[in-house]
Amino acid sequence: MAASGSSAQKLDWQAIEKLKDGDRIWVKAQQQHYCYFEKATDDKLFCDSVRATRLLQAQSAGLVFNRKDIREVRLAPHDDYDYSKGYLDLILAAGGGGGWDFTNQPNAFAGIKIGGPATVDLQYDRIQGHSGFSVEGSAVLPLFRVPSYQPLQTKTFVKLYAEPGVGYRAGGGPFGGYSSAKVLAVLLTDSWSDGWAAPYVEYQRRFPFESPLQGDNRISIGVMLAVCEHCGLD
Repeated sequence: MAASGSSAQKLDWQAIEKLKDGDRIWVKAQQQHYCYFEKATDDKLFCDSVRATRLLQAQSAGLVFNRKDIREVRLAPHDDYDYSKGYLDLILAAGGGGGWDFTNQPNAFAGIKIGGPATVDLQYDRIQGHSGFSVEGSAVLPLFRVPSYQPLQTKTFVKLYAEPGVGYRAGGGPFGGYSSAKVLAVLLTDSWSDGWAAPYVEYQRRFPFESPLQGDNRISIGVMLAVCEHCGLD
C-alpha cells in the first residue's frame, strides 16, 4: 500500500479541498488508508472506505481524519482492487429464451430475477403447448472470471456464477416441484461498480422431483443490474 501511495501525486491541503466527490486518495495518518474523497473542512478530511455507486450510497463506511493527524495525502487515480471478487449484493435482471425437453420438444419462457447472494426467479413459460408460471429460489455462487484480473488495467471480462436451486411450476403440462442447476455468465468491465445494465447468458437444467430424468434444458439472455459486494451496499 505504501509503495502504491508513494507513486501517486502528493497533495497540499488547498488541493485536497478542491478534490471532487468520489476521487480516490491515499491518506497517511496513524495508519494508511485508501478511500474515496467526500469533503474537506479547515480541520477535517472526510472520505469513504468503499466506493459509493450512482444508485446506492455507502453506509457505515465513513472515515474522518483530523488535519493535525494527517502526515500525507496523495491522489490515487488507479483503482487496484478487483471488484469482481465475492458475491453480488444486488441483482435485478430481466430476460427470456427457450430450450428443449426430454422429448426434444421446444419450450419458451420470460421472466425476472431479483436478489443478491440468493435470488428469486419469477417466470412465465410455454411447455408442450401448455402455459405455466414458475417460482424458483437459487444461490448465486461466484466461480471465476475470464480473463483474470490485472491491477491498474480496465478490461471487459466474463464472470461465471453457479446457481443451484429449487422451484415449483404451476399450470398445464409437466413439472410441479423441481431442482435446478444453472450457470450464469455476465459480461462486465473492471469499472462496473458504478452500476449499469450488463448483458448475461444463463444455461439451466431442471430436474422434476417425480421424474428427474424427464426434465428440460433452457438458455436465456437478458440484461442485469449487478452491484458487487464491495461497491457500497451494506
